[in-house]
Amino acid sequence: MKPRIAVARFLIRIGSFMQSLAVMVMRPDDLIEFSRHTYTKPEAAEIWGRDDLIGSGLTPDERDLLDRIPASNGQLLLLGVGGGREAVALGQKGFDVTGVDFIPEMVAKARDNCARHNLRFKGLVQDISRIDVPAARFDVVWLGDGIYSSVPTSSRRVEMLKRIRSALKNDGCCICQFFWRRGKGVPHAVEWLRKCFSLLTWGNIHYEDGDTLFQNAEFIHEFSTEQKLKDEFKQGGFKVDYVRVSRQFMRGRAILRP
Repeated sequence: MKPRIAVARFLIRIGSFMQSLAVMVMRPDDLIEFSRHTYTKPEAAEIWGRDDLIGSGLTPDERDLLDRIPASNGQLLLLGVGGGREAVALGQKGFDVTGVDFIPEMVAKARDNCARHNLRFKGLVQDISRIDVPAARFDVVWLGDGIYSSVPTSSRRVEMLKRIRSALKNDGCCICQFFWRRGKGVPHAVEWLRKCFSLLTWGNIHYEDGDTLFQNAEFIHEFSTEQKLKDEFKQGGFKVDYVRVSRQFMRGRAILRP
């Protein structure tokens, strides 16, 4: 390889590495606020609540999850309501939906879309990792597409699971959807440098392999082992009924029971 090409490739790698450090300087609350800033843009609620998206209903994977649980109606807590696509589809299936999102405009858009379809809907503006809802109220808790991965740090996700466990009836279940990493992780040396940077800046000191800023717009944690997932689920008070991942589409889903 010619020296100048080698230098160019090195600089490209350095640029990518420097960009990856953005996730290291923010603490957990900062990471959530970073995502919030993206979704509070004026056009966000309109994009996520547009008619064609609402009309598309549940995805094939979501329908598969719904077919695997015994509940076909009852009280459902939807975490990450967006513009209301899932709220409308699940309401049409017979569930009484309570939706939670940290963006007021998203909750308002979901409420409007449910009203247009003559569906009951209760919207709450809350951080899903700190949900405050009645105990033993819900038959199903539904974490929307990739939403579990939007919560930074394993300890915060476990705390969220404990709150979900409290919200569920004893015979209830939790639908959990998350991001899955495609391909191999970064080299150990890069991980070490990232962790050093987080300590130097007193930022994301609880950084985990898989933490990233998805499209430089929002925080996600990409899982790479089922064991890590199952450990978190167990710590949160759940056992796994079903789990499946798609490396091609960077998605995974699970059905959990108390």
